[in-house]
Amino acid sequence: MAFVQALKAMDYEPIPLSGDASTKVVDVAIQRTLQALAHRPGDVLLVSHDGDFLADIEALLDTDRRVGVVAFTEFRNAGFTALESRGVQTFDLEYAVGAFNTRLPRLRVIPIEEFDPAAYL
Repeated sequence: MAFVQALKAMDYEPIPLSGDASTKVVDVAIQRTLQALAHRPGDVLLVSHDGDFLADIEALLDTDRRVGVVAFTEFRNAGFTALESRGVQTFDLEYAVGAFNTRLPRLRVIPIEEFDPAAYL
């Protein structure tokens, strides 16, 4: 409960949700939120690698808004990459966002134009 109080102290509004054991409550909430955002102006940035959100992200395209997805590249559903040609911007959680204070033990294929040997010396 201390976490909820901390969020409220920072002017966030926690929204407790529940559902039966067969319902992916967080996924349903994110899908409904993306669907509601389709009727509002503004850019959208989804932080998830989950392909369950592909249809809702695709529905936000072909407008004047910017749509992005933040995830670990190697875990991001390939469907998001396929949507890049329609305007989805993809960001790697570690490399593009810089969300961590130290390099994670990841193995990824690095495009040669991005390779910086100094980072490995």
